[in-house]
Amino acid sequence: MNNTKNYPFVFTGTGGEYFRIWIVNIALTIITLGIYSAWAKVRTNRWFYGHTLLDNSPFSYLATPMQILKGRLIAAALLIIYSITSSFAPAIAALIMLAIMIASPWIIVMALRFAARQSAYRGLKFNFTGSVGEAALVYLLLPVVSMLSLGLALPYTAYRQVRFLASNYVYGETPTTYEGSLKPFWGVYLSALALLLIPIGFFAYSAYSAYQLSAMGMPKEFVIASITSLIIIGVISFYLMIPILVAFIQARKANLYYNHLVLKNVRFHSTQRARDLVWIFISNLILIAITFGLFIPFAAVRIARYRSEHLVVISDDLASFATQARESMSAVGAEISDLFDMDIGIA
Repeated sequence: MNNTKNYPFVFTGTGGEYFRIWIVNIALTIITLGIYSAWAKVRTNRWFYGHTLLDNSPFSYLATPMQILKGRLIAAALLIIYSITSSFAPAIAALIMLAIMIASPWIIVMALRFAARQSAYRGLKFNFTGSVGEAALVYLLLPVVSMLSLGLALPYTAYRQVRFLASNYVYGETPTTYEGSLKPFWGVYLSALALLLIPIGFFAYSAYSAYQLSAMGMPKEFVIASITSLIIIGVISFYLMIPILVAFIQARKANLYYNHLVLKNVRFHSTQRARDLVWIFISNLILIAITFGLFIPFAAVRIARYRSEHLVVISDDLASFATQARESMSAVGAEISDLFDMDIGIA
């Protein structure tokens, strides 16, 4: 695009400030036996949204605690019914779980739509227009296909899920589109598989070593001690590989999502790196353990700041785009949408 400008996201919140909100939220949630959790979620989201700036303008979170509470009460009721029936009527509990699984595409779409409609930037709301049918395909059918294919369909599943999200958001009345392809997702998951082969290699080497030592006539105790040490190394490497794999896939998928996301004449550029997220994840886990959980709010702020610092909006004039989008909004459509809005917050 000609005469384009870069508008970086900026996160202005601090860990100390969020810690005060977080600790009060926990205390009040405990005192009210969980009722305050809805208010806690709204306070938290409003704080994070309000401290996320784009072109010096903050985002807004519009949901009310009562909207969140409705969804949580429904979820709690289902959980209580399931827990009770699982004790004396397993068949009924199984039917409840089956019903929830069948309804999960609808739940996912409603949750995405609720979150989008309760988010705004410069006075314009977002929306999510994905269908329940497509959600059933990408979140139910394709994951099953991925398992049956021993992971061979996993890149396609991830691609369809990213495309489902990226091509169904609306800002004002301007829809997003996704211009990404399947090919890069194969690279992500083949690279992840290569990383996973490292701990698997330790286990394979342990089995081979056991065979070699036995064939050499080594004492049984020596063979067992050697194999045990190799297995321990393999287990440690496997668990160390988990945060690395999670960070790698998250960073690559985030970049593939944003770098191919288009909102009319607005584009995005994400530069997340797996090694950065690995450091953040591992150091956060260590600090949370050392502080007995008190570092949790600081960890959340670290992640929010990192993701903001590595995301840029590219546009000719972002302020002009927002103004034009607002002027093109249909007041009738907005009022009808609000009048018949039956979304519930699903935590």
